[in-house]
Amino acid sequence: MKENVASRAVFILLLFLNASLLNGQSPPGKPKIIKCRSPGKETFTCWWEPGSDGGLPTNYTLTYHKEGETLIHECPDYKTGGPNTCYFSKKHTSIWKIYVITVNAINQMGVSSSDPLYVDVTYIVEPEPPANLTLELKHPEDRKPYLWIKWFPPTLTDVKSGWFMIQYEIRLKPETATDWEHDDLHPPTSSRAQNKRI
Repeated sequence: MKENVASRAVFILLLFLNASLLNGQSPPGKPKIIKCRSPGKETFTCWWEPGSDGGLPTNYTLTYHKEGETLIHECPDYKTGGPNTCYFSKKHTSIWKIYVITVNAINQMGVSSSDPLYVDVTYIVEPEPPANLTLELKHPEDRKPYLWIKWFPPTLTDVKSGWFMIQYEIRLKPETATDWEHDDLHPPTSSRAQNKRI
């Protein structure tokens, strides 16, 4: 009698799986974490690519824990960074801690998880570009013409506290040239507009 019940259960399960496979439905494909990036050690964002959805509605969650801790957290903000992202505000960012991050996909047929990504915020800093960049051609009466470039530090990077310093590099070339000229600049001493004469 027990064998009959077990056989029927296996038969029903196989029938369900075959019907699902015939409909093109399957568990979700493995998502992939593309990268994590911080504009200045205080916040960071992680991006991922979903795998195949298996022909079914699929939900994605990003989970993480800090190395040495057992408590697992879910992404605090899925909206700020756009689709398929997780944004960590100042409240959720710790430097000198390693985050172990995983993206999980789930649909009616099953679950799939990305490979874990180990992130130390200190090593994923990529500052935003300078803001309000302007370029003027100056024509003084007593000298040759020159270019005057002005910009402000990136708005998302805290340069006022001295915790984070940005070094600027200006690259320029005539339209017909193939090689760029480089000019490294010293870190700014204030958050006011920076200027450069070339």
